[in-house]
Amino acid sequence: MAGTTTPGTGQRSARRQRLELFGLAAAAALLLSRPDLATLFAGLGLFLWGMTLLEEAIKRLSGGTLDRWLHAATRHTGRAIGVGALATTLVQSSSLVTLLTMSFVSAGLIALPGAIALLFGANLGTTTGAWLIAAFGLRFDLAHYAMPLLALGLLGRYRLSGVTVGIAGLLLGIGLLFLGIDFMKLGFESWQDGIRLDALGADRLWHWPLFVMVGVVATVVMQSSHATLLLTLTALASGQLPYLPALAIAIGANIGTTVTAVLGALSAGVAARRLAGAHVIFNLVTAVVALALLVPLAWLVDAIAELAGLAETAWPLKLALFHTLFNLLGIVLILPWISRLAAFLERRFPEPTRLLPTQARYLDPAALNHADTAVNAMEQECRRLDRRAYHLLCSAILMPSAEVIGHSPERRSVEAPIAPDAWPLVNARYHERIKPLLTEILTFQARIDVPLTEAQQQRLEMLQSRTLRMVEALRFGEVLQRSLLRHSARMSPLREAHDDLRLAVATGLNRLADEQEGQTIAAPIDEVRRHWQEVMARRLRSHHLDPWLASSLMNDLHQASRLIAALVEPSPP
Repeated sequence: MAGTTTPGTGQRSARRQRLELFGLAAAAALLLSRPDLATLFAGLGLFLWGMTLLEEAIKRLSGGTLDRWLHAATRHTGRAIGVGALATTLVQSSSLVTLLTMSFVSAGLIALPGAIALLFGANLGTTTGAWLIAAFGLRFDLAHYAMPLLALGLLGRYRLSGVTVGIAGLLLGIGLLFLGIDFMKLGFESWQDGIRLDALGADRLWHWPLFVMVGVVATVVMQSSHATLLLTLTALASGQLPYLPALAIAIGANIGTTVTAVLGALSAGVAARRLAGAHVIFNLVTAVVALALLVPLAWLVDAIAELAGLAETAWPLKLALFHTLFNLLGIVLILPWISRLAAFLERRFPEPTRLLPTQARYLDPAALNHADTAVNAMEQECRRLDRRAYHLLCSAILMPSAEVIGHSPERRSVEAPIAPDAWPLVNARYHERIKPLLTEILTFQARIDVPLTEAQQQRLEMLQSRTLRMVEALRFGEVLQRSLLRHSARMSPLREAHDDLRLAVATGLNRLADEQEGQTIAAPIDEVRRHWQEVMARRLRSHHLDPWLASSLMNDLHQASRLIAALVEPSPP
């Protein structure tokens, strides 16, 4: 039975829970015995929590502004790099900009080369975090400023509403960042007689790759290069870590940031995987070059620091300068190859040769990360469903879609002989091609859990309403098709009326595809209905029409009117 847990699975789950409890107990014992370590890791936890809250608040406050800003920037490579760097500087999260860019690519909003340029800029922008920590975080008593921010943020988060909640979240995130940095400084200061990393200095070449791996692992575990750099900078400032190994850890932190992109691409589409591949290639190439030129780059940093008037022992600021330099070096090396890199990734991750009829094309999970991309993905997928529904509605009135959409339907098309076996039944085709796609669309909309502007919310409601009305029209078309097939013979008493009805519905569908007004769309079927109501009344009085057939025709005219009415956009109140 589904949902039944096998004995082996239950045993593995219980064993994992016991290991987790044992790990927690061991960690608790270690931290209780070492208050310095407890302070250090408490600071790290507060810093990571603050980064999470800061990212959420920025997404809430941007209201799609950041999305549109990045989208507009990709028209020019240089502008894309600059805007990617500026956006990351402002939000202090390269992961946010990376995931946002992946959402754009998955939704088809930007081309791959522009997205790669945005990632280059995001890598450069994330270096400002090291500058801020080195210049301010390690020099001032941030706890003094953290407490008012925490108080305002906590009160506002639980007492306010609307935009002010986002502002409160922003204050709370900044306060936690400040408090986390202060706790980590205290932890390292009290760790003077504990474990030291001086033994692994820069006297042997194998030490540098080792410290690169330390940076990679730390960033992967904490999912934040900022947190890794904060640990490195505080250890460097307190004398716990030599200078050159600290530079190697910074290189490793750059590699570790690619894990966020890779994890985001695992559940995303082909476009997101291409971008994640570009991120990995760029960061790996940059890291290899920076590690190979570690000593020359360190000399260059010393020379620039001397020109800028920095003290010889200003190690944190020198590390921030190194972090910026080797990211700039990576951009200079890869920038001329962006087009070729994009072409290589498109060959390496090709589009599926053919999508299943029921498979959504644009509803990529990555698009759910941000409002603009989620709404755009919904809009494009609803257009696909509309096109399928148009073709099926043409089948409902026994006319090829090529005779209906694109040019005005002609009389000769409806007067042509009808072969009933040549037309797929609306109900069967609906369950095969429409309903599964509709299910995916509605499921995707239900999963949208990001702050939406009023305009975005209205757009989603309009898309849902239009899609459901299209499905309702198909239901009316199903009933209408059965009657048209029964009376499709050339000599049928209802054939003439049905031909008028089919031409009127085809004209309405044609006008609907051209986005004409509702009254114009409904006018042909209204005219045909009035005409045949008068004709039926005359023929019934003169006994030239069987009452049973007359009732069938009345029902068909009613179904056709309901079909068109379902498609017409309702007038605003």
